Amino acid sequence: MFSGYGQSQAMTGRVFYAIEKYLEDRYQIDRAFDMIETWDEADAHRLVSAFLGVRFPMALALNKYDLPTSERHVHEVQEALPIHGAHVATPLTAKSEMNFVRQNLTGKRDEKESKAPSGVWRCLTSAVKLCEPVLVFPVSDMSNYAPLPGLNERAIGHASLPSLGMIRCINGSGGTLPTCWNAPQAAYVLPSKDQVTKIKLRDVIPMKPGSTVADVFLALKNIGALSGEFVRAEAAGNIGEKPKPIPKSQVLGRHNRIIKIMTNKRTAWQS
Repeated sequence: MFSGYGQSQAMTGRVFYAIEKYLEDRYQIDRAFDMIETWDEADAHRLVSAFLGVRFPMALALNKYDLPTSERHVHEVQEALPIHGAHVATPLTAKSEMNFVRQNLTGKRDEKESKAPSGVWRCLTSAVKLCEPVLVFPVSDMSNYAPLPGLNERAIGHASLPSLGMIRCINGSGGTLPTCWNAPQAAYVLPSKDQVTKIKLRDVIPMKPGSTVADVFLALKNIGALSGEFVRAEAAGNIGEKPKPIPKSQVLGRHNRIIKIMTNKRTAWQS
């Protein structure tokens, strides 16, 4: 089961630890893996459940929280966690969420209404926290943190950018709009050359934990932001921090999340 998913020794150890701790806390069974020959079907099921919980952690969305009987059931589910790979559970009302979205998509939302429902947002937040990505900020200049010109088209024309209706949803819920959104024009617009140097850390790439500089280079190359072969890179952890050279094999984290990668082939924006 573990080798089939290509699990590391550390990950397998986490699963075994989770199983032993559960059996010790719930059934006062100490060092359960020393007695594996006595396991029954339920014990094997617990192992699978623990594996799923570590390898594929889940966040549950508990819908229909507006019903009178929901509070008791929500409490029961949350008290039972973690179980079967689920770690957190968030109550929400999909009907309220959809009504909010529909009103904003049509532009008919009454600004005097109560604040936006936040159940889906809280559920998504809890899911991301189960396996937080490493946020990497690629830049073209480590002194002013200007964005990579190779990412400009994605910043104003990518299909993942919020539509006008979703912009209204973000506004209505108190969120922050995309950097290149121009409200008067109701469109995505690149800032002028004078303004672009004032934009710090415009772009962010979510990477899997354990990702290296080489992984970021390949990610940027795959989307056309960079070309050529890797030459060197420098990185810093925060704005104002002096950048330091880092090798391709360096694992990325909060201490080196702002990164500039140089290649041996100049693209149009590097000329």
